[in-house]
Order: sequence, then C-alpha cells, then structure tokens
Amino acid sequence: MKKQSFILGTVVLTIASFLSKIIGAIYRIPLTNILGAEGLGLYQLIFPLYSTILVFCSTGVPNAIAKIIATGDERDSKRVIKLSLLFFTGLSIIFAVLLMVFSKFIANLQGNNQVAIVYLGIAPSIIFVGILSVFRGFFQGKQNIMPTSISMIVEQVFKLIMGLLFAQMLIPKGVMYGALGAVLGVTVSEFVALCVIVIEYIFYNKKYSVYKSKISSKEITIKGILKTALPITFSSMIMPLTILIDSFLIVNLLKSINFTTSQATNLYGILTGVVNSLINLPVVLSLSIATMVIPIVSKLYKNQNYVEVKQKTSFAFQLVLLIVIPCFFVFCFFPNDIITFLFKNGLKIGEINEFDVASILLRIGSISIIFIALVQISTTILQSINLSKIPMLNMLLCCLVKVLLTITLVLMPNLNIYGAIISSVVCYGLCALLNVTMLNKKFKITLSVKYDIFLPILASIMMLTAMQTIKFILKHGVVLVPTMLICGGVIYCLVYAIMSYGEKYDWHTLGKYLLKFKKSN
Repeated sequence: MKKQSFILGTVVLTIASFLSKIIGAIYRIPLTNILGAEGLGLYQLIFPLYSTILVFCSTGVPNAIAKIIATGDERDSKRVIKLSLLFFTGLSIIFAVLLMVFSKFIANLQGNNQVAIVYLGIAPSIIFVGILSVFRGFFQGKQNIMPTSISMIVEQVFKLIMGLLFAQMLIPKGVMYGALGAVLGVTVSEFVALCVIVIEYIFYNKKYSVYKSKISSKEITIKGILKTALPITFSSMIMPLTILIDSFLIVNLLKSINFTTSQATNLYGILTGVVNSLINLPVVLSLSIATMVIPIVSKLYKNQNYVEVKQKTSFAFQLVLLIVIPCFFVFCFFPNDIITFLFKNGLKIGEINEFDVASILLRIGSISIIFIALVQISTTILQSINLSKIPMLNMLLCCLVKVLLTITLVLMPNLNIYGAIISSVVCYGLCALLNVTMLNKKFKITLSVKYDIFLPILASIMMLTAMQTIKFILKHGVVLVPTMLICGGVIYCLVYAIMSYGEKYDWHTLGKYLLKFKKSN
C-alpha cells in the first residue's frame, strides 16, 4: 500500500476533526431550541457516564492497534483485527447490557429518574463505537487516515440530521422522549459511521491482501494489545471521570439547597449543554493546532533538535493566544447578545430566568477558554517529548481540587450553579499553570509580552469598540450578532496585522528612512 504523506495525513485528519467538532458544537444550538433547558439537561446527564464507558471500550484502542499494526504486515494486521474485534466487541456488549440493566438505578443516583429511558437509547451505540475504534486503529496503523476522517464527518452529519429529526418527532410526548430522540440520533450516526469504515476495510482487504509475515503472528495476543492500550486509556480517563462525578453531584447538590428536580436539571443543562458547548467552539481551533504539533515536535525531539523544539513550541503558544484572547473578550463582554441570538427559542423566562443564568455562566466561564487552550497545547507538547505522566498527574490533582470546590461552592445558596463554573475555571487555570511551568523548565518558552499578549489584547479592545458601535447603530435584529462578530473579527485581524508589522520599525529606524528619502530628493 502506498502510504499517504505524513504531513498531508496530519492536515487532513486535523481538518476532519475540526469539521466534526464544529458540527457537533453547532448541533447543540438547534437541539436546545427543540428540547429546552430541561430536555437538554436530560440529554447532557447521560454523556459523562457514556463518555467514561467509551474510554474503557475505545479510547486507547486506535493508538494501540495502530502501533502494533505498524510493526507487521497484512497477516499480522488480520490477527490484530480478529483478536481486537473479539475482545473489544465483547467488552462493549457487556458495558451496553450493564448500562441497560442499571439505567434506573443510575438515573436515581443522578437525581432525575426520567433519564433512565435516555440511557436505553444510547446503550447500543457503545457496541458500535467499540467496533468502530478497532477499524480506525487499523487504518491509522497503515498511515491511511482518509477512512477515519470520512467516518468522523459522516458520524457528525448523521448525528445532526437524525438527532434533530428524532428529537422533533418525539418532543410532543414530553422532554424525556425528546431527549431520547436526540440520543437515538447518536446511536444511528455511530452505526452509519461503522458501516462506512467496514465497507472501506473490505475494499482495502481485497486490494492489499498479503500473507508474507515478518514476524510470527502468534506473538500478537490480546494481552499484548491490552498492554499497549491500557496506559493510553488510564491517562484519558481523568477528565471524563471528573465530569461523571459532576453529573452525580450537581443536580443532587442543587436539590439539597431547595431547587426542584426540574430546576436543577434545567441549570445543569444550561451549564453543560449551552455554556460549555459555546466555550468549546474556539477551543476546537486550539485543539487542531495541538494535533498538528504532535508529529512535528515528536520528530524534532527524537532527532535531539532541541532548538527547533523550543521554536515550534513557542510558535504554537503564540498562535493559540492569538486565537483565544479575542474569543475570551467577545464571550466576556457580549454574553447576553450571543445567548439570546443562538438560544432564543430554547431558553425561557419562568421560575428561573434561563437567559440571565446562561449569560452570567458564559461571562464567568469565558476566561477558561484561554486556560483550556493552554492545557491542550502544553499537554500535547509534553506528551510529544515523552513526559506524558506530568500532564496526567497535574490533571488528576486539578480534578480533585475541582470536585472539592464544586461541592463547597454549589452548596452556597448565593452561588449555586455558578459555583460549578467557578470550580471549572480554577481547575483549568491551575492545570495550565502547572503544565506551562513544567514545560518552561524543560524548554524556555519564548513569548513576547508586547507582541504575543499586549498586541492581541489591544487589538481585542479595538474589536470590542467596533462591535459596540455596531450594536449602538443597529440596536437589535436578526443580523446584529452576525454583523458584530464578522466586523469585529475583521477589525481584530487588521489591527493586529498593522500593529505587529508597524512595531518592527521603531522611530529611530523610521527617522533613518525619512532622512534617506529626503537626501534622495
């Protein structure tokens, strides 16, 4: 098989990941308008446990299989596929059945028994994802990322279409059934993605079927596969487990300070479905940068080219800050406009003013955009230079702090749900500080206060001024927020480009050019 260009493969996978995450994030907007805050809360309550189960069944699988397959040929690949399918399909079925059997018990622990039926709708997708991860690992091992990229995009597109369709069809029966419809869309999308990648595997198998083996295929065992997969799996479990703990804590904590089940579920849905989905939109861009950094830094570090490692690391941080700083300012200063524009049909003013709650949560959580981006890029670089234990331990410590803060702050009646977002900000801020400090000790990160921090902030202030002017002129209307964002983005880019270019020439240099020009005339 002719392997794809490594750089091309990385770019394609990054674009596919970016598109799939953007589709997934945008999906929450019409879904909120269909389900409302309470329905979104039911939908969001299942995902922490679902994501944690997927970590067991699939997170470490693609990388482990890719690593093993890359060392052998087609005969080895066939044995890896067979053993992996046998083990991980069986494991996925066990978890899916357990989730169905204990759905009512889990729902009661989370503080809302309506979520039990939603768990039944999502359970089959665990099996599909478990099998899907095996085939994705196979193609990654062959350095052919097109099947994985195609299946990711197909998965998100079908989730968008089928999730909204089923939710719209079932919502007349109640919010519980609307949330069920949304997760049925997830299950269908995973099944379709699985079908796509299986078809691609069948075609590959017919075209590149070779039976000469470099090593004895008997050396490949389930134990060997697990030995490679488990470290990756455990390091990926920390944050999902913390979010899972939140899903059991927050609703129950809110109920203990006299919120009703419906109100507590509403607030949880606003936090996780509305606010977190918005915060994750700009973070997707920094995640794409982090994905591109992995192969570059890894190769440079392996070749002991530490000077370039430092340069690439510094550039990655500069690029991330350039993206996330203006996003923080927009979310911090215009949360009401953004929330009203995106979720005006999904949120309501009743016992709880859901618009105000979402706006305040977004304003508080906006700073975490910068922290999350720094955590992502620093974690990626530390993993690339064989220091993966450091970000894992840092995240473990920070998540413990987050759980303790969540319990303490949410139980304060004046803070309630706002305590949850504050604990998240502290968690990511502390983790970013620890990661960046450790990375800075290893490779001194070269950041200019003037160019990499001050100029983006100054350009952001100019952007905010332009956006506020547009808001004053247009007052309101459907075009207000899109116009503000587009014009603000253009102003930010222009101001930053002009100022960063102009700052390269100080007044002394400019004086020399003027003097030279005068003499020539």
